[in-house]
Amino acid sequence: MSRQLTINDILKMFLAHIKLIIIMALAGTLLSFIYVSYFVTPVYSTTALILVQNTSGFTTGGATADGDSEQKVNTNDITQSVMLANTCTELFMRDPEMKSIIAGNSVTISAIEDTYFLEIRASSSDPLEAANVANQVAKAAPDVFAKYFEDAGKVDTVDDAAIPSAPSSPNVKQYVMIGFLGGLVLALGISFLIEIIDTTVKPGDDLYEIYNIPVFAEIIDFEVEGGAKK
Repeated sequence: MSRQLTINDILKMFLAHIKLIIIMALAGTLLSFIYVSYFVTPVYSTTALILVQNTSGFTTGGATADGDSEQKVNTNDITQSVMLANTCTELFMRDPEMKSIIAGNSVTISAIEDTYFLEIRASSSDPLEAANVANQVAKAAPDVFAKYFEDAGKVDTVDDAAIPSAPSSPNVKQYVMIGFLGGLVLALGISFLIEIIDTTVKPGDDLYEIYNIPVFAEIIDFEVEGGAKK
């Protein structure tokens, strides 16, 4: 008769191999840490921020108490600036001048949602190179913009890219956690397989449940030091 495994049986299986489970889980953690520390190239990321404006709707109103002219922002101009910013995300990436600056580096230009700010993100294994590329793209943006749109708007740099002090990837904690879980799952699988293929009857097994026959007594095998039996 086939044995019906219960949750309690499975827990006992795992407890019987607790040392193996702990060792393999720790080994997986250690191996993943070594891998991510010595074999994965760190990547540094930084961002520059630029502002794209459609200037046709920005008009000068009356003078303020300080004598300065008051800037009135037209709602329509904001909408057009947002559309212009979204257009520039594609335009800047396709422009030959921008391509020559990017030249093999990982750069993305994206519009911040519902604004006319563009975020220029550069990534590299060299933190200084990542900052330089992002700032060069931001610096070239006004000239590239003028080449296509002339006086229809303007581009200003809002925030320069700083040199990153720490890598953005790989995520060491994530790698270590994956290694730990991988070692744990593998150890549990091996422990379960060992118990399943083991057909011997152990003292802790319930013989009645396994064979469906009553057990009246057990014959104990006494072993003494040296291998002699009584």
